[in-house]
Order: sequence, then C-alpha cells, then structure tokens
Amino acid sequence: MKNNILRKALAMGLAAMLLAGCGGSDGGQTDAPDTTGTPDSAPAAEENTEGGGEDSAEANYLDSEPLRIATMPHQMGITLYYADKMGLFEQAGINVEMSMFVGGAAINEAIGAGELDGAISGLASVYALSNGLVKMVGEVDTAGTDCLMIRADSPIAAEKGNIEGKPEMYGSAEVLKGQDLICQVGQANQFYFTKYLSQFGLTENDINFVNMEDAAGAQAFMSGEGDMIGTKMPYMYEMLKDGGYIIAASVGDATDILIKDCVIFTPEILETRREEVKIFLSVIYDINEQFKADEALRAQTINDFFAENGKEVVDEQVAYEMEHCMLFTKETLCTDDYFMGDGMQSVADFYGTTGAIDPDRVDNVYKNYDSSLLSEVLGGEVKAFSK
Repeated sequence: MKNNILRKALAMGLAAMLLAGCGGSDGGQTDAPDTTGTPDSAPAAEENTEGGGEDSAEANYLDSEPLRIATMPHQMGITLYYADKMGLFEQAGINVEMSMFVGGAAINEAIGAGELDGAISGLASVYALSNGLVKMVGEVDTAGTDCLMIRADSPIAAEKGNIEGKPEMYGSAEVLKGQDLICQVGQANQFYFTKYLSQFGLTENDINFVNMEDAAGAQAFMSGEGDMIGTKMPYMYEMLKDGGYIIAASVGDATDILIKDCVIFTPEILETRREEVKIFLSVIYDINEQFKADEALRAQTINDFFAENGKEVVDEQVAYEMEHCMLFTKETLCTDDYFMGDGMQSVADFYGTTGAIDPDRVDNVYKNYDSSLLSEVLGGEVKAFSK
C-alpha cells in the first residue's frame, strides 16, 4: 500500500468479507487468518444472514462508486487498514477507497469539500458533528495511550497529586503558567491540554501552544524544545523507555472522559447507500472480533500498519498499545452500560463553554448520532447517547 499522508487518496485493491452478522451472544466472531505472518489472502467467508439482513448478505455493490473512507495512522486505523489489505470489502460486495490523513481536521475539511464519504476518526469529528456534516454510526476503540508528558527534571514534576482523586497527575497553576505546550493544534491533544489546564483554573490564554505534527513534535520535545507535550504511541513509549520523561497526565486524568474513536458518514451517504454502510460496519466489527480473539493477529497488523506509515515499533510497544486501547465488539456495544457518543458529547459540552463550538450547536453533536445501522448489523440494541 502506498500511503499518501494528507489528502491524497490511495487507490488500493479493495477488500472484503461476506457479512457474518454478530447474531450470537459470543459476538458471532469468524475464524481469524493464520497469524504466523501476514496472510496473502483472506479466508473464504461463509454465508450468514443473521444481524445484517438477507438483502445485505447477498448484495453486490462492486459496480457502484467507491465509498471514500479516510483514517489516520494511529490505532483507530488498524481495522480499516486490515480490511483493505486483505480484500475484505470486495469479498463482502462493496467498493471502498481508503485514504490516509495526518489529522482529523484535514479529514473534516475533505468531507466538507465533498472529497470523502466517511471516516474512522477521532475527537476532531466533534466539529463536523456540530455542523451537521456527518453522523456518527459507531465507535471502534478507546484512545488509551494518548497522554501529556514532561521531562523528569521539569519543575512540573515537583508538583504531584494537587487535584483531588488524581494522585498520579502532575502540575499546578503556578508552574504551568507561561509554559510552552507542544501539540497539533485543532487535534485531540489540544483538547486534552485544555481540559487538563481547566482543572488548575487555567485557560489556553495562560500558556503558549507550539503547533507541531505528532512525529515532529516528539522529535522536537526530545531535543529539548517545549516544556510539555501531548503525544501518543509510539512516541510516548519511546520517551518512557528513554527514562528521562514521565507521564504528567493520562488521557483519563486529563479529561475525565473515556475518549473513543468513531465511525462517521455524511447524511447523504446514509440516506442513499445505507446497505453498503451496513456491510462496511459488518466488516469492521467482524475484524474487531477477530482481533479480540487472536492477539497475535492484532499485534502483527499493528506492526505492519505502523511500519507502512513510517513508525517502526517493537513488540513491547505493540503489547503496551493493545493493553491500553480497548476494541469495541458486540459484547461491549450491546450492553446497558454502553452509550455511543457519550464521550464525544462531553467534549462538545466543554467546547461550548470555551467558545470553540457555538453553544447553539453543541447539542447538534448527539442529535447527529445514528446507532440503528450498527444495531441491525450486530443483531442487538446499540444505544446512542441522548440528553
């Protein structure tokens, strides 16, 4: 695969697995391919009309225009990458064109320009949801390895446990004021910083953001620039292994929100190509089931995906990622405790108080959730958050 990072779609051999709807209580998982290496071909899919409906099980949309789907070279993109690489979409009877972007803001721009039909994306989707550009139809995983990091000899490291209930979080209003914080502005890490600062009574006006893409930011921080960085795998793990850096705040402590990566599509596509979107979802969540059942397959896929996107990782890094990033399957989604989009709405609510999102548009976010497609695919109720 040739990934053109930023807004260059790569026309890949399109992929696919016949719908194997998740009808059983065990999530209806299919057999995973051999994990002794990267398989050359996907296993033949068995016909199964449970969950997805008999029409979608026998449908063939390969002559239709491709669904143009984007993602980013992070954990959220693993399932889309695997489906594309293994030919699972084509086998399922749909035409999908995958493209890789460096950030969610660029994905939003491409959707707004009519260049994309959907994406597996992160927190930047909150803006597209608030403006009605997209609807959320699912969530694929948690962003468990994202964090804020400092140097071990930083003055910030001397201030620990100042927020009640967060004994492992570092920082204070006094030491944070005027600091240079490295992150990709407009992306999730800026939100993490903003929420983190708010716990000390500070705002973005009290610090200086240094806008850098993830890889460049990590390199600059490890070269001595900036006072703190918002980062993710594999960069945060490299810093931890170095020994000269510590996690100032996990994503959970920084935000008090379970951050989840989501599946979004434009309203037009959902209206005119609903069955194709359902097949897409079936393929994605079948892969999550496979990855959950076969950690070796998931680990190999993460290795391959990161390598193809210029991120060399070792087995320890992959194991850390897998431990801290939860995949969503029927077992997780069709429960009384799960509400699709609850975290995203919390982000919108906070942004409404800071002015990052027009307060009049804040509730547009949850109003643009549609869990009905995923419920049909999984054969069980997936509840969407609502006020």
